[in-house]
Amino acid sequence: MGTPRGGPRGKGLTTEIVVAAALELIDEQGVGAASMRAIASRLGVEAMSLYKHVSTRDGLLDAVVEAIVAELDRDEEVRRDASDGWRDYLERLARGVRRYALAHPHAFPLVTTRPAEAPWINPPLRSLGWIESMLATLASAGFDDEQILFTYRSFNSFLLGYLLMETGARTLRDPQDGDGSLGTSDEPIPGGLTPTRTEAEQDAVAEAETVADKIDPQGDIEIADHPTIHRLAARLAEDRFDEEFDRGLQRLLDAVEARVAHP
Repeated sequence: MGTPRGGPRGKGLTTEIVVAAALELIDEQGVGAASMRAIASRLGVEAMSLYKHVSTRDGLLDAVVEAIVAELDRDEEVRRDASDGWRDYLERLARGVRRYALAHPHAFPLVTTRPAEAPWINPPLRSLGWIESMLATLASAGFDDEQILFTYRSFNSFLLGYLLMETGARTLRDPQDGDGSLGTSDEPIPGGLTPTRTEAEQDAVAEAETVADKIDPQGDIEIADHPTIHRLAARLAEDRFDEEFDRGLQRLLDAVEARVAHP
Protein backbone atom coordinates (compact mmCIF):
# COMPACT_ATOMS: atom_id res chain seq x y z
CA MET A 1 0.00 0.00 0.00
CA GLY A 2 1.55 3.30 -1.09
CA THR A 3 2.14 6.18 1.28
CA PRO A 4 -0.65 8.76 1.32
CA ARG A 5 1.54 11.63 2.57
CA GLY A 6 1.19 14.56 0.23
CA GLY A 7 -1.97 12.85 -0.99
CA PRO A 8 -4.91 13.89 -3.11
CA ARG A 9 -5.98 17.08 -1.26
CA GLY A 10 -9.57 16.04 -1.83
CA LYS A 11 -9.17 14.92 -5.43
CA GLY A 12 -9.16 11.23 -6.23
CA LEU A 13 -9.72 10.24 -2.61
CA THR A 14 -10.37 6.49 -2.29
CA THR A 15 -10.96 4.04 0.53
CA GLU A 16 -7.49 2.62 0.00
CA ILE A 17 -5.90 6.05 0.37
CA VAL A 18 -7.87 6.75 3.56
CA VAL A 19 -6.89 3.39 5.06
CA ALA A 20 -3.25 3.91 4.08
CA ALA A 21 -3.24 7.32 5.76
CA ALA A 22 -4.75 5.83 8.94
CA LEU A 23 -2.17 3.05 9.06
CA GLU A 24 0.69 5.48 8.40
CA LEU A 25 -0.49 7.69 11.27
CA ILE A 26 -0.85 4.72 13.63
CA ASP A 27 2.63 3.49 12.72
CA GLU A 28 4.05 6.89 13.59
CA GLN A 29 1.99 7.90 16.63
CA GLY A 30 -0.09 4.98 17.90
CA VAL A 31 -3.73 3.96 17.56
CA GLY A 32 -5.01 6.77 19.74
CA ALA A 33 -3.61 9.43 17.42
CA ALA A 34 -5.57 8.22 14.40
CA SER A 35 -8.69 10.34 14.78
CA MET A 36 -10.81 11.08 11.76
CA ARG A 37 -9.77 14.72 12.03
CA ALA A 38 -6.06 13.84 12.11
CA ILE A 39 -6.38 11.51 9.13
CA ALA A 40 -8.30 14.13 7.18
CA SER A 41 -5.67 16.74 8.00
CA ARG A 42 -2.96 14.47 6.72
CA LEU A 43 -4.84 14.06 3.44
CA GLY A 44 -5.68 17.76 3.15
CA VAL A 45 -9.45 17.25 3.27
CA GLU A 46 -12.32 17.88 5.66
CA ALA A 47 -13.10 15.09 8.12
CA MET A 48 -16.59 14.69 6.64
CA SER A 49 -14.99 13.71 3.32
CA LEU A 50 -13.73 10.51 4.89
CA TYR A 51 -17.24 9.27 5.62
CA LYS A 52 -17.88 8.90 1.90
CA HIS A 53 -15.36 6.05 2.00
CA VAL A 54 -15.66 4.63 5.54
CA SER A 55 -18.95 4.70 7.42
CA THR A 56 -17.52 4.83 10.96
CA ARG A 57 -14.18 5.00 12.75
CA ASP A 58 -14.75 1.39 13.83
CA GLY A 59 -15.09 0.45 10.18
CA LEU A 60 -11.89 2.31 9.38
CA LEU A 61 -9.95 0.43 12.08
CA ASP A 62 -11.31 -2.86 10.75
CA ALA A 63 -10.12 -1.86 7.28
CA VAL A 64 -6.68 -1.07 8.73
CA VAL A 65 -6.54 -4.59 10.15
CA GLU A 66 -7.49 -6.05 6.76
CA ALA A 67 -4.76 -3.98 5.10
CA ILE A 68 -2.12 -5.22 7.54
CA VAL A 69 -3.08 -8.88 7.21
CA ALA A 70 -3.27 -8.50 3.41
CA GLU A 71 0.48 -7.87 3.41
CA LEU A 72 0.77 -11.66 3.53
CA ASP A 73 -0.55 -11.71 -0.04
CA ARG A 74 2.44 -9.69 -1.22
CA ASP A 75 5.04 -11.53 0.84
CA GLU A 76 7.16 -13.46 -1.65
CA GLU A 77 8.49 -15.80 1.05
CA VAL A 78 5.03 -17.08 1.97
CA ARG A 79 3.49 -19.88 -0.08
CA ARG A 80 -0.07 -20.99 -0.67
CA ASP A 81 0.82 -24.67 -0.89
CA ALA A 82 2.96 -27.26 0.86
CA SER A 83 5.09 -28.12 -2.17
CA ASP A 84 8.12 -28.47 0.14
CA GLY A 85 6.15 -30.11 2.94
CA TRP A 86 3.68 -28.88 5.52
CA ARG A 87 6.42 -27.92 7.96
CA ASP A 88 8.05 -25.58 5.43
CA TYR A 89 4.60 -24.16 4.61
CA LEU A 90 3.84 -23.35 8.27
CA GLU A 91 7.32 -21.92 8.90
CA ARG A 92 6.97 -19.56 5.96
CA LEU A 93 3.47 -18.54 7.03
CA ALA A 94 4.55 -17.91 10.62
CA ARG A 95 7.49 -15.78 9.52
CA GLY A 96 5.22 -13.84 7.17
CA VAL A 97 2.83 -13.04 10.01
CA ARG A 98 5.79 -11.97 12.15
CA ARG A 99 7.03 -9.70 9.37
CA TYR A 100 3.75 -7.80 9.16
CA ALA A 101 3.53 -7.59 12.95
CA LEU A 102 7.02 -6.11 13.24
CA ALA A 103 6.36 -3.75 10.33
CA HIS A 104 3.46 -2.28 12.33
CA PRO A 105 4.16 -2.74 16.08
CA HIS A 106 1.97 0.21 17.13
CA ALA A 107 -0.90 -1.09 14.98
CA PHE A 108 -0.56 -4.80 15.78
CA PRO A 109 -2.83 -4.59 18.88
CA LEU A 110 -5.67 -3.82 16.46
CA VAL A 111 -5.08 -7.16 14.72
CA THR A 112 -5.47 -8.95 18.05
CA THR A 113 -8.30 -6.91 19.61
CA ARG A 114 -10.67 -5.90 16.82
CA PRO A 115 -13.73 -8.18 16.70
CA ALA A 116 -13.35 -10.86 14.03
CA GLU A 117 -16.08 -11.84 11.60
CA ALA A 118 -16.81 -14.97 13.66
CA PRO A 119 -15.78 -16.08 17.18
CA TRP A 120 -13.81 -19.07 15.88
CA ILE A 121 -11.45 -16.85 13.86
CA ASN A 122 -8.25 -16.69 15.86
CA PRO A 123 -5.85 -13.78 15.41
CA PRO A 124 -3.32 -13.02 14.14
CA LEU A 125 -4.18 -15.21 11.09
CA ARG A 126 -7.65 -13.69 10.79
CA SER A 127 -8.12 -13.49 7.02
CA LEU A 128 -10.77 -15.92 5.81
CA GLY A 129 -8.74 -16.45 2.65
CA TRP A 130 -5.60 -17.40 4.57
CA ILE A 131 -7.50 -19.54 7.07
CA GLU A 132 -9.10 -21.48 4.20
CA SER A 133 -5.69 -21.79 2.55
CA MET A 134 -4.08 -23.10 5.72
CA LEU A 135 -6.83 -25.62 6.51
CA ALA A 136 -7.02 -26.86 2.92
CA THR A 137 -3.23 -27.11 2.62
CA LEU A 138 -2.99 -29.19 5.79
CA ALA A 139 -5.80 -31.43 4.54
CA SER A 140 -3.99 -31.94 1.24
CA ALA A 141 -0.84 -32.83 3.23
CA GLY A 142 -2.72 -35.73 4.82
CA PHE A 143 -3.89 -34.18 8.10
CA ASP A 144 -7.21 -35.46 9.40
CA ASP A 145 -9.77 -32.99 10.76
CA GLU A 146 -8.64 -33.25 14.40
CA GLN A 147 -5.02 -32.70 13.41
CA ILE A 148 -6.01 -29.70 11.28
CA LEU A 149 -7.91 -28.09 14.16
CA PHE A 150 -5.11 -28.80 16.65
CA THR A 151 -2.57 -27.20 14.30
CA TYR A 152 -4.74 -24.18 13.48
CA ARG A 153 -5.41 -23.36 17.13
CA SER A 154 -1.87 -24.07 18.34
CA PHE A 155 -0.31 -22.09 15.48
CA ASN A 156 -2.39 -19.00 16.15
CA SER A 157 -2.01 -19.21 19.93
CA PHE A 158 1.78 -19.34 19.64
CA LEU A 159 1.92 -16.40 17.21
CA LEU A 160 -0.57 -14.31 19.16
CA GLY A 161 1.23 -14.63 22.48
CA TYR A 162 4.73 -14.27 21.09
CA LEU A 163 4.04 -11.36 18.75
CA LEU A 164 2.09 -9.39 21.35
CA MET A 165 5.15 -9.71 23.59
CA GLU A 166 7.61 -8.77 20.84
CA THR A 167 5.64 -5.84 19.41
CA GLY A 168 4.99 -4.64 22.95
CA ALA A 169 8.74 -4.58 23.57
CA ARG A 170 9.22 -2.57 20.40
CA THR A 171 6.62 0.02 21.33
CA LEU A 172 8.24 0.34 24.75
CA ARG A 173 11.45 1.33 22.98
CA ASP A 174 9.52 3.82 20.83
CA PRO A 175 6.63 5.00 23.02
CA GLN A 176 4.01 7.24 21.42
CA ASP A 177 1.22 9.26 22.97
CA GLY A 178 -1.32 7.34 20.91
CA ASP A 179 -0.31 3.88 22.17
CA GLY A 180 -2.89 3.92 24.99
CA SER A 181 -6.58 3.46 24.49
CA LEU A 182 -7.28 7.10 25.32
CA GLY A 183 -4.66 8.60 23.07
CA THR A 184 -4.54 12.37 23.43
CA SER A 185 -8.21 12.74 24.33
CA ASP A 186 -10.46 11.54 27.14
CA GLU A 187 -12.56 9.31 24.91
CA PRO A 188 -11.78 5.58 24.60
CA ILE A 189 -10.29 4.48 21.30
CA PRO A 190 -12.10 1.44 19.82
CA GLY A 191 -9.64 -1.41 19.54
CA GLY A 192 -7.03 0.35 21.63
CA LEU A 193 -5.28 -1.04 24.66
CA THR A 194 -5.64 0.15 28.24
CA PRO A 195 -3.07 2.89 28.85
CA THR A 196 -0.13 1.55 30.84
CA ARG A 197 2.27 4.51 30.75
CA THR A 198 1.93 8.11 31.83
CA GLU A 199 3.75 10.79 29.86
CA ALA A 200 6.53 10.76 32.46
CA GLU A 201 6.84 6.97 32.17
CA GLN A 202 7.01 7.18 28.39
CA ASP A 203 9.78 9.77 28.65
CA ALA A 204 11.72 7.58 31.08
CA VAL A 205 11.51 4.58 28.76
CA ALA A 206 12.54 6.62 25.74
CA GLU A 207 15.54 8.09 27.58
CA ALA A 208 16.77 4.81 29.10
CA GLU A 209 20.35 4.17 28.04
CA THR A 210 21.98 1.86 30.60
CA VAL A 211 20.93 -1.73 31.25
CA ALA A 212 19.67 -0.76 34.69
CA ASP A 213 17.53 2.02 33.22
CA LYS A 214 16.05 -0.31 30.60
CA ILE A 215 15.06 -2.83 33.27
CA ASP A 216 13.81 -0.23 35.74
CA PRO A 217 13.28 3.11 33.95
CA GLN A 218 11.25 4.52 36.85
CA GLY A 219 13.63 3.34 39.57
CA ASP A 220 10.83 1.45 41.29
CA ILE A 221 12.51 -1.96 41.67
CA GLU A 222 14.44 -2.05 44.95
CA ILE A 223 17.60 -4.18 44.89
CA ALA A 224 16.91 -5.48 48.40
CA ASP A 225 13.44 -6.71 47.42
CA HIS A 226 14.34 -8.05 43.96
CA PRO A 227 18.04 -9.04 44.01
CA THR A 228 17.70 -11.73 41.31
CA ILE A 229 16.16 -9.29 38.85
CA HIS A 230 19.08 -6.93 39.37
CA ARG A 231 21.61 -9.73 39.13
CA LEU A 232 20.18 -10.85 35.78
CA ALA A 233 19.41 -7.33 34.54
CA ALA A 234 21.90 -7.37 31.66
CA ARG A 235 20.57 -10.67 30.33
CA LEU A 236 16.94 -9.67 30.87
CA ALA A 237 17.56 -6.59 28.72
CA GLU A 238 19.03 -8.60 25.82
CA ASP A 239 17.07 -8.63 22.58
CA ARG A 240 16.84 -12.34 21.75
CA PHE A 241 13.52 -12.31 19.95
CA ASP A 242 14.84 -13.84 16.71
CA GLU A 243 16.37 -16.80 18.54
CA GLU A 244 13.39 -17.31 20.83
CA PHE A 245 10.88 -17.08 17.98
CA ASP A 246 12.78 -19.71 16.02
CA ARG A 247 13.03 -22.01 19.02
CA GLY A 248 9.37 -21.61 19.93
CA LEU A 249 8.24 -22.17 16.34
CA GLN A 250 10.29 -25.35 16.01
CA ARG A 251 8.86 -26.70 19.26
CA LEU A 252 5.36 -25.95 18.03
CA LEU A 253 6.02 -27.77 14.76
CA ASP A 254 7.55 -30.68 16.69
CA ALA A 255 4.31 -30.93 18.66
CA VAL A 256 2.27 -30.91 15.45
CA GLU A 257 4.52 -33.57 13.96
CA ALA A 258 4.09 -35.74 17.04
CA ARG A 259 0.31 -35.33 16.83
CA VAL A 260 0.30 -36.32 13.17
CA ALA A 261 2.57 -39.33 13.78
CA HIS A 262 0.49 -40.56 16.75
CA PRO A 263 -3.12 -39.45 16.22
